[in-house]
Amino acid sequence: MSQYTYYINGQFINSSDAKVAFNDGGFQRGNAIFESIRFKDGHLFHVDSHIKRLRDGINYLEFQVNETDEHLIKLMLETIHKNNLETGVANLMISSNFDINNPLNSKVNIYISIREIQKIEHELVKIIFLNEWDFPIIRFKNSIKINSYAGNIKALITAKKQNAFDAVFYNQKKEITEATMRNIFFIKNNTIITPPLSLGILPGTTRNLILELCTEHSYDYNEKIIKFDELNDMDEAFLTSSSYGVIPCYWEGWNNSNKKTKEIKKILDIELLKGV
Repeated sequence: MSQYTYYINGQFINSSDAKVAFNDGGFQRGNAIFESIRFKDGHLFHVDSHIKRLRDGINYLEFQVNETDEHLIKLMLETIHKNNLETGVANLMISSNFDINNPLNSKVNIYISIREIQKIEHELVKIIFLNEWDFPIIRFKNSIKINSYAGNIKALITAKKQNAFDAVFYNQKKEITEATMRNIFFIKNNTIITPPLSLGILPGTTRNLILELCTEHSYDYNEKIIKFDELNDMDEAFLTSSSYGVIPCYWEGWNNSNKKTKEIKKILDIELLKGV
């Protein structure tokens, strides 16, 4: 396992020595938020969008964070510069210590780690579909990126056991929501379609960027309810994430034509490089 330098509460620490306090709220109850931001050559990709979403979470959870957005970005860049990694992901996590007897008296913790991005070996990755009711998945309006991912991880393990790259959830109404840690898009008759945020899905930064690029490049798109039984009528499908951008996908019994998706991927890759 590679050794890196992490940032924890004012100190830069070797990753093998990095520790989390027992009373850390993220450890005890998942009372934490995080952002995973891709970087290359010491530059963070579209960091402002990530920091805005992080700040939304800070405000909602009422974390007392004294650091400015600019200082948090500076800490991430310092962490990256202390490591010999040309490209990868910086993970910024903010948690609050938890005391059930005195929840108003809390201390904020700031953690920054980095990791490599594993290469995807295939042009198209396999996905499976799972009923999210079978997993402890959290859905609520104005979703924020919290640390409570136990259900998502369980679903991802289920996917890996079936030799799939990821799992995509559907709800009790058989409506497609999102993947375990990524958003999902479909293409039908040249229209790009993705589930609406009203389903309680995460407003992914790459998801939002895709929608902006659709407008900029005159692609038809629609945020709408997608039923499970409509899936095989789709022409194409792809996942989106900050780490990989656009990931074309398929599922058993369905073939992805992967034509328009290649265009979207190319446009996004160019835009991401502009946004560092």
